[in-house]
Parts: sequence; C-alpha cells; structure tokens
Amino acid sequence: MNNSGISSLPNARALRPLLLIGIIVVIALFAAGGAFVQIGPGQRGVLMTFGAVHQGVLDPGLHFKLPFVQSVAKMDVQVQNSQEVETAASLDLQDVSSTVATNWHILPADAEWVYQHIGTESDLIGKIIRPAISNSVKAVTAHYNAKDLIIDRDQVRDQIQTQITLELKPYRVVIDSVNITDFHFSRQFAAAIERKQIAQQRALQARYELQQAKVLAQQRIVEAQAQSQAQKLLQQTLTPEIIQQQAIAKWDGRLPSVIGGKGVLPMIGNVDTRTAGGK
Repeated sequence: MNNSGISSLPNARALRPLLLIGIIVVIALFAAGGAFVQIGPGQRGVLMTFGAVHQGVLDPGLHFKLPFVQSVAKMDVQVQNSQEVETAASLDLQDVSSTVATNWHILPADAEWVYQHIGTESDLIGKIIRPAISNSVKAVTAHYNAKDLIIDRDQVRDQIQTQITLELKPYRVVIDSVNITDFHFSRQFAAAIERKQIAQQRALQARYELQQAKVLAQQRIVEAQAQSQAQKLLQQTLTPEIIQQQAIAKWDGRLPSVIGGKGVLPMIGNVDTRTAGGK
C-alpha cells in the first residue's frame, strides 16, 4: 500500500472543519451584507454599486446583490395622494383658499431616473409635486371671479389637473385625478354673498307676488267683461211685455197694503184694483 495515500487521509479530515467554518463565515458575511433583497408589490428597486446608479429597475421579487458593494433603494410606484391647501387671488381680487387632493404615481420603468435626478418619494413630493400643485391652483384661480369658482367647479378642476399634468410630465410622474374638496372665502366676501342671496330671494318673492296680483286682476277684468256682456245681452232681449209677464207669473194674488195712484199695481201696469180684488 502506498504510504503517501495513507498519510493524506488525516490531512483531509483535518481540513473538513476548516472548510465548514469557511462556508459558515461566507454565509454570515452574505447575510450581514444583505446579499439578497426583496422587492414587494407596487415597488421598483434601484440598484447601486458604490453609490453609482445602475440603469434599469428591479421588478418585484427576490434579487441578489454583492454584499458591502451594492445597495438597493426601493421606490413606491403605487398611486399616492397629496392633499394641499392653497390660497390664491381670484380675478376680482378675492382671497380664495382651495383644498386640492391630487392622486399621482411614478412611472414604474422610470423609478431609477426619478431616484437619480430627484431622490426618494419624500424628495419628489417636497421639491416637485407640492410646488407644481401650488403654481397650478394659483394660475387657474386667477382667471375666475370668486363666485364663478363655485359655479364652474368641474371646469376649474379640469384646468388645474391639466396644468399639474403638464408640469409633472418631465419628472416621470403621472397624474391620476385631481379633486377640489373645499373652497373658503374671506368673511367679508362670504357675508356679501349671503346678503346677495337674501336680496335675490326677496326679489323672487316680490316678483311672484306681483305676478299673482296681475293674474288676479286679469281674472277680475275677465269676470267684469263677462258680466257686462251678460247684462247687455239681457237688456237687448228683455222687453216691457216680457217683464210684465214674468211679474204676473210670480204674483201670488194678494194686493199690497199701499197702492200707488190711479189704481196701478206695481210690475203689472194698468190693472184695475177693484177688478183685481174681485169687486
């Protein structure tokens, strides 16, 4: 038997613990250095080597990176909401406070560009999104009188959304929707609006009452005209003979206690009272 082969066995056995320790150390180093990174749903990963950003993004899932050499920044690409209260001057120089809620998201494929040129989502909101919303609200509000902001609320909202969309497009941000949740005006202007509404209500009530009076007057005129025409028609058709005939038909045969001169009975004509009494 070869003596060299026999002597090599103890050496191999002695190396096994060292090899096992080495593997454990490497695994520990990988674990400590974060060799793997998990990108969750609604996120994109930005891979960097010694701080230099790699082109492209890491999609959701498990990814390997070199410990202590590479790092990954996670960017949220889901829809986010920014709600801001902006004060602007209207066309008629009224101070208007508008509460604007904006839904937006980062283009997933451009998460690396956003991180490299702007920073995290917090940086994006503070540096880009809030100023864009503020500028858009002021620009659109300046084209409307204060009362028209309420009347044309949907139109104002659409114009603000269009303005914000244009301002954020170069920064790889998409605007999903914009909603104006509230308008606030100065106390003086609100009081003036209330007085105007009260005056309009009173004017409408007065107009209604006048219209009712006109209708009532018209009805009375029509009734008077109808009565006049009836009387005129009655005068044309009523002769002395008809009057006497109607009076005789209604007479009950009794003579009045007082009779006018010449023996004439009222409504009958020249009737002899002695004849009428049966004598």
